Amino acid sequence: MKAVLVNPFQIRLVGKKGRIYNRTWTPLDLATSASILRAEGHDVSIVDANAEQLTSEATADRCAGADIVFITSTSLDRWQCPHLDLVPFLETTEAIRRKVSRLVVMGSHGTVLPVEILKQTQAEAVVQGEPEGAIQEIAKGALLSAVAGVTWNGPDGPVSNPPGKGVRMDELPLPALDLLPMHLYEYEVMGNAFTLFEMSRGCASECTFCLLDTYGNGVRKQSVDRLTREIEVAVTQFGVRTAYFIDLEFTVLRKQVMELCDWLIERKLPLTWCCQTRFDLVDAEVLEKMKRAGCTLIHFGVEAGSDRMLSKVNKGITMDAIRRGMALTKESGIRSACFFMIGFPESTQEDMVDIEEFAKELAPDYPLFHIAAPYPGTELHEQVKKDPSLRFSDDSLFPEAVEGRFSLADWKRMTRRAYIHYYARPSYVAGRLIKGDFRSLWRQAKLFYNLVTA
Repeated sequence: MKAVLVNPFQIRLVGKKGRIYNRTWTPLDLATSASILRAEGHDVSIVDANAEQLTSEATADRCAGADIVFITSTSLDRWQCPHLDLVPFLETTEAIRRKVSRLVVMGSHGTVLPVEILKQTQAEAVVQGEPEGAIQEIAKGALLSAVAGVTWNGPDGPVSNPPGKGVRMDELPLPALDLLPMHLYEYEVMGNAFTLFEMSRGCASECTFCLLDTYGNGVRKQSVDRLTREIEVAVTQFGVRTAYFIDLEFTVLRKQVMELCDWLIERKLPLTWCCQTRFDLVDAEVLEKMKRAGCTLIHFGVEAGSDRMLSKVNKGITMDAIRRGMALTKESGIRSACFFMIGFPESTQEDMVDIEEFAKELAPDYPLFHIAAPYPGTELHEQVKKDPSLRFSDDSLFPEAVEGRFSLADWKRMTRRAYIHYYARPSYVAGRLIKGDFRSLWRQAKLFYNLVTA
């Protein structure tokens, strides 16, 4: 069987809807799924239209002649913040259907709204949750009625099969990086020759705004032995020099992190990397080890600027704990990127000021201010449905914001102001110039411009 896996082009650098920055990152699930299919004898290719910036028609042309096409609705299948604008994805599915008879959709959107996505794409099936197992069974020729975790058109309408079991990460093959345009991947604050790694899937936290349905409840991990094999191959065979461990809470697996860092220190690979975790999951010892192992940046979710709002969104952390974690991170010499969320239903004008002031107090290298999107499948989405004083900002499947005390226009204005008040300060610009990383500063300036003008 000839199978093509597709990552659609998102078109805009920063999406107009939701201001999601469409980075060119490795579609890791597609690469892993490709390895599974290839091992079973299928003729497999990946079309990363997002990396190659291919139009929907050009993408469809690359799929012509395939027996089946699997397409993801998001450039990161696992990502808890999927694209709000489905138009580029839907245009690509329509173009592919004109060239290929069998189309299967996967990704976060179909996981939480499978019937709706099945209808909009007119696909053969929609995969809910992680894709590897379902893709394998479909490619084998299994009846859709027998494939766990898919929604398909039965004789009487859409049918959603029971969910499948979570894959054992140690049993996954190494991703087929040879099928990807590895020279095109980058992260503006890390550099080129970039890829993603994952040590675990899932999250131990229960924040009201995060969409975690793609990988289910709890945290599953892979062994350090398998992960280090993947890193070794990526660096030595594919020239990877920068990477992001995409785990949602990297250091929650503290023992695993220490073992991984010991291996990286011993191997002395030419690799610098970043990760994401919580401020209450770092300490001086693990940060020092991560720094020695090549970690140069950590992403942290701060979200709010007061203990009241942190409690409202079920963040499970206090401002003092955040302050302690940031102090330790700065002492270690590792840079920080902090996420702040604007637009929760309970937010007041004072909360907006608190966020700006807390960002300046913490002084991360890269603060990011986002409007909280009420993704279907999250507690925030259910909160809006239950509260008559709240409403979605639009009637699409994936609304951009929650409106109530403030409108979407208000949230956008507040977000733009937060970016300008932080990044346009003379002290911040001077600090970046003193560090002398002019290439990184130029990339950041480009991103800043797109964020405030989107």
